[in-house]
Amino acid sequence: MIAEPAEQLSSNRAGRPRSEGCRQKVLAAADTLFTRDGLVRMSVDGVAQMAGVSKATIYRWWPNKAAIVMEALLASSEAEVYVPVSPFPEEDLIAKVRRTIALFRGPRGKVIASLVGQAQYDPEIAEAYRQHLLGPRRAATREAIERAVDAGIYRADIDYDMAMDIIFGPLYERLMLGHAPLDEAFERDYPPAAVAALRGYAGKR
Repeated sequence: MIAEPAEQLSSNRAGRPRSEGCRQKVLAAADTLFTRDGLVRMSVDGVAQMAGVSKATIYRWWPNKAAIVMEALLASSEAEVYVPVSPFPEEDLIAKVRRTIALFRGPRGKVIASLVGQAQYDPEIAEAYRQHLLGPRRAATREAIERAVDAGIYRADIDYDMAMDIIFGPLYERLMLGHAPLDEAFERDYPPAAVAALRGYAGKR
C-alpha cells in the first residue's frame, strides 16, 4: 500500500468536512512556524493568524498544535520518502529505507530527532508523533512486507512490527545517539543488508 495522500492520513474531527485549500494553508503555516520557532514557542494563535483561519476552525480539525505539526511534517516530507509500488516488494523496501536515511541526513533529520526527544517527556507530542507521522509511514512499510509474504519471499508467520523495527531501528539509533554516522556508505550499504535479513526472520504475529 502506498502511503495515502496526506488529506486521508488523519481522520476529520467532528464538524464540517475540511476545505482542502484551508487545510493546506494551515499545514503550510504550521510548517513555517515550527521550522522558525520550534514546537514549544509556536502557538495555535500564530498558525491561525498566518493561515487566515480561526482557532475554532483549527481545533475542529486537530486536537492540538502537536498534531498539526506532525501532519505538516508528514505532508512536507512525503515527496522525499514516497516509493511507488513495483512488482518487486523487496526493492520497494530497500528504496523506503534508503529514502528514510536520506531524509534523516537532511535538514528534516534534526527536526525529527528533536520531536522524538520531546516525545519522551510529553505524552501529547508522543501520541501525535505516533498517530500522524510514524503510523502512516509504518502502514506503508507493512504493506510492502505483506506483498513480500504473498510472493513467498518472507515466511507467513513473520512478526510485522518486529520486522519493521529490525530494518528501521538502526536509523533512529544513529539519528538520536550519533554513535555512528548516517553517511553515504550507510545509505548505500545498510538498506539491502537489512531487507535481506528479513528472509531468515520470522516471529509470532
